[in-house]
Amino acid sequence: MKVAVVVGHDRVEQGAYSNLLKQSEFAYNSEVAKLTGWDTYFRDTKGGYSTKIAELSKRINAKQYDLVIELHFNSFNAIANGCEALYFQGSVKGQRFAEMFTARIVQEYGTIPRGAKSKIVTDRGGLFLKSINAPCIILEPFFGDNKEALLFKCHSKYAEIIKDIYR
Repeated sequence: MKVAVVVGHDRVEQGAYSNLLKQSEFAYNSEVAKLTGWDTYFRDTKGGYSTKIAELSKRINAKQYDLVIELHFNSFNAIANGCEALYFQGSVKGQRFAEMFTARIVQEYGTIPRGAKSKIVTDRGGLFLKSINAPCIILEPFFGDNKEALLFKCHSKYAEIIKDIYR
């Protein structure tokens, strides 16, 4: 399977910060992406979100991928926890890939299953999911402000699990 990985956010707007991991989403997921060995994409730092997604999707769509994965983690109130994966509404393959991810992460780490969640273009992440031609999912394996983040401290273990799911 030909897989591309996208690091969520960018080097300027790095997303949530985990005090437990001492890393932002961007820094943490940049390390994970490198360890997958897959083609890795980063958002441009110029322009607004729509402009960044248009430019990113143009680069990705120029190649024929079987799956595109964007890496993130959640953050909320230090109480919320669990694993979820987002896919674009109506994408049967996207839903299947998202379900595979959440099931495996729950199995490996014993986290709470938040499930595979369908998104539309106006939802958080929806524009990215819709803009990619291949089946596409956004991975949210844990909450960085919850002690469950410490389960994911080993970047290489998490990267190996992702690779194993989508071989």
